[in-house]
Order: sequence, then C-alpha cells, then structure tokens
Amino acid sequence: MISPTVISSDDLAGPEQLRRGEFRFHLQMGFAFALVFLVTAVGCRVKGVRVVDLSEIGVALFVALAAVAPLPLYWQEKGRTDFRDAALTIPWAMLFAVLLPFTVDVAARMNMPLWDETLTRTDLSLGVSVPGIVYWASHSWLGTLANKSYPLLVPMLPIAILAPALTGKVVHAQDFLISNLVAFTIGLTLFALMPAIGPWYGFHFPARPAQLLCESQFLAMRQPGPYSFEPAGIVCFPSFHVIWAILCARSLWCFPAIRIPVALLSGLIILSTLTTGWHYFTDVIVGIVLALISIGIAKASRSPRSHFSKGASS
Repeated sequence: MISPTVISSDDLAGPEQLRRGEFRFHLQMGFAFALVFLVTAVGCRVKGVRVVDLSEIGVALFVALAAVAPLPLYWQEKGRTDFRDAALTIPWAMLFAVLLPFTVDVAARMNMPLWDETLTRTDLSLGVSVPGIVYWASHSWLGTLANKSYPLLVPMLPIAILAPALTGKVVHAQDFLISNLVAFTIGLTLFALMPAIGPWYGFHFPARPAQLLCESQFLAMRQPGPYSFEPAGIVCFPSFHVIWAILCARSLWCFPAIRIPVALLSGLIILSTLTTGWHYFTDVIVGIVLALISIGIAKASRSPRSHFSKGASS
C-alpha cells in the first residue's frame, strides 16, 4: 500500500500562475500604500499634525531603499525567484514603517472621550485586577522574567520581517506584511474611537517614568492647536504588543529549529503587557482576537492554495 502524498497547489502552479500571484501582491501593496498615504496626508492637515523634519525622513528612506535594491536584482540574476520575491517585501516594509506612525498621531488627535473607566470596569467584571498582577509579578520569578521580555519585542519585529525575506520564505514574508496592515487598519480605528491612557490611569496605581512620559505625550496630542509629529507608543486599546508578539511568532514559525523559543518568548511578551502594568486585560484579549483575524485575512488574500491528494495502491 502506498500512502497518499499531499501536494500543494504551489508545486503544481506554472510560472504564469506564480507571476500573477506576485503581481497581485504588489498591486495590493501599492493600493494599500496609496490609501494610507492619502489618509495620512489628509489626516495630518485636518488634525494639525506638522512634520518638521520631512526632508530628513525622505532622505533616510531613499538611502535605505537604495541599500536593499540590489538584493532582489541579485536573486533575479541568479534565477532564484523565490528569494527575489521574498526580498521584494523589504522595501514595502520600509515604506509602511515610515508612514504608519503618522497615522497613530492622527488617530490620537480625534479627541474621542477616554475609555479608561470602561476598560477598568470591564477588567474587574472579568475578575482581573492589573494592580494585583503587577504586585504578583514583583514577587515572582515568572513575573520578573516576563517584565524583562517586554522590550524584546523591539528587536523581534525586524527579525520577523527580515528572516523570512532573506531566506526565500515568500509566503511568510508576505503574510507578515499583509497581516500587519490589517491589524493597523482595525487597531487604529479602535484606538481613534476608544482611546485610553493605560491601567495605571484607570486603576490609580503608581506609574513608572516611561508610563508617565507616554501619558504626557498622549495628552499633549489631544490638546487643540498644531502639534509637531513625534513617534510614540501610545496605543493602549488594543495592545499592539500582543498583536505583534503573535504575528512575529507566526512569521518565524517557518524556521522549525526556533519554534519553541519563539513561542515561549511571544508568550512571555503577551504576559508582560499585564505584569508591567502597560495594558488592561481587555487590551490583551482584543489584541489576540485582532491578531488571529489579521492572520486569517492575510491567508485569504493570497491565491487559493488547495491541496490535492495523490496516491496509488498496490
């Protein structure tokens, strides 16, 4: 008896089908970039967000794009279309990394009523007290370990896009980019409509210096009159730390050797959003849901990749 062999439709797809798939991806990215650029330009103008160092940002972006441009050309010359297509996600990631922070400031200046009181009540109704978790973490080795993992998301993000992009993992590189765009679209909409400062503000427990700085930046953005753009991590609801931890783990799952450490690190980062007192429990739950939705939409945006069973018996 010969067991069935599962063959992906990617293996059966011809060069023309693959080219159409890549064209569709870049068309999606181009449309998304144009839309985000339009929303950002209009939003900054309407909400009085001034960009004082726009020329410096443009020059830095141009230099960065010029630095990575030879990479897909090199793989094209070598005939490695998988590496070429994966590498082509890097310029798109750079463009969106520069553009999307402006949308955060625009969303913050929508000046909708703060939701900290509602989020606090929701957490308590679910039986969760963030101050209690912060206290537990300060007396627990697991909580201490989680607290130390919180800033590790910063290096994890570029690794999650560059590792698949530089090793020919086309699907994972593209899915990471698309899922991030979906998460930003939904997440920033929620942030604009349901802004919050953080659980130290809602639960009234002592804030850390970094949290007080975040609070002052956010409140400054909400003041009337012009505001000079400044990138800041001010999104409370939903938690982008949670969203990115899950999306990074998904992106790096294509490397079997590091799956366990990546999963453990992502889990610690998610836990750290509570143990450090940066997020409400509600932020975490919505972040998890939004990450799963974003992954699902990213998968659905690609060509249908059905599987065929092929086998024979003897």
